[in-house]
Amino acid sequence: MTAIQHFNYLLIGGGMAADQAAAGIRSVDAKGSIGILSADVDAPYARPALSKKLWVDDDFHDEDIDLQTAKKQQAQLFLKTIVTGIDPLAHQVKTANGQAFSYEKLLLATGAQARQLTGATSERVIALRSKADYLKIRAFSGQQQTVIVVGDGFIGSEIAAGLAQSNTQVIYVVAGQQLFERKLPTALCQELEQKYRAAGVKFYYQKKAAGYQVEANQVELLLDDGTKLLGDGLVLGLGAEVNYQLAQQAGLLMDQNGVVVNQQLQTSATDVWAAGDIISYPDVILGQTKSEHVKHAIQSGYVAGQNMAGKVTDYTYTPYFYSWIFDISWEALGMLDTRLQMYQEKLTKGQLIYYFDDHQQLQGILSWNAAVDLDHLRNLFRQHPSLSTLQQVLPLKQIK
Repeated sequence: MTAIQHFNYLLIGGGMAADQAAAGIRSVDAKGSIGILSADVDAPYARPALSKKLWVDDDFHDEDIDLQTAKKQQAQLFLKTIVTGIDPLAHQVKTANGQAFSYEKLLLATGAQARQLTGATSERVIALRSKADYLKIRAFSGQQQTVIVVGDGFIGSEIAAGLAQSNTQVIYVVAGQQLFERKLPTALCQELEQKYRAAGVKFYYQKKAAGYQVEANQVELLLDDGTKLLGDGLVLGLGAEVNYQLAQQAGLLMDQNGVVVNQQLQTSATDVWAAGDIISYPDVILGQTKSEHVKHAIQSGYVAGQNMAGKVTDYTYTPYFYSWIFDISWEALGMLDTRLQMYQEKLTKGQLIYYFDDHQQLQGILSWNAAVDLDHLRNLFRQHPSLSTLQQVLPLKQIK
């Protein structure tokens, strides 16, 4: 029988939340043992670079994204390790390869996995999520090869731009009539599209992927209207599915947003914390909510680690999501939804877009190519101003 390996702190998940949880623990406890169980083949790394910086900075390489978690935090890292069960009462964890671990404090940071498209597994069809995925895309891109990208969310839009700037012919399949049509005003959608077209990207709007096949190092993508597209590779940016299975198996309290945690990111189970994509937490501005963005993973991981190590710390950070495509950068707080009423504030450089509901209450703020202090926007949001209140102090123009 395999001996049970014990850690003071056991972290399930090998992403940036786990990396920062280890850092949070070490900020309080310099000596307690830390074990990290990761299903990934690579040690924790800076995930955003996979669709951004690695494609546009020739001096930045894939080895530069390694966070060096094990070395910096004196942690023991177990890669290719799939956790199959958690027993919160016994404080034990079991894995697919028969290993067993016990813990004093546990962090659940299982993140999400990329949605796939039905078809045979191929090295030329990649749903971008991991460093290994990035390396596979590198292998079939560049040298004027043609890559098909499907999906107009953050990953799809960023990788399409990155490929277009890396000597690759890009065919971009978008479900809507415009890029980000459900989030951005029409003028900003058009501004984005112009950047892609100037880089040679060919669009197929109002189309969805129906399936694919791979023959002789070529991918044939079938669209829902019968159109067939050929490329040297296919990259899928179809969103992600959050990994709740372990939380459910462990019997943790959950709601429609995910694993319920308190302000210290504790779950309903004794000595179990959670961070990142999987949690439903009480945001100080937005109320009970969830977030699936990297800033949230980093900040919540660190706070969870501090609390695990005994330093009582409330999670008070309201995360923002961000993207940069070509020379356009944007950040946002709250809800971006074009079904809301949208008002524009033009700045000396860039602009702000405010989103209001039918009761004229502020629901979201978008900063577009603007050098604006995000803490200022957070403070504004915290006051929950009405449209009429903001119109008294800001030059707002309604847009669509």
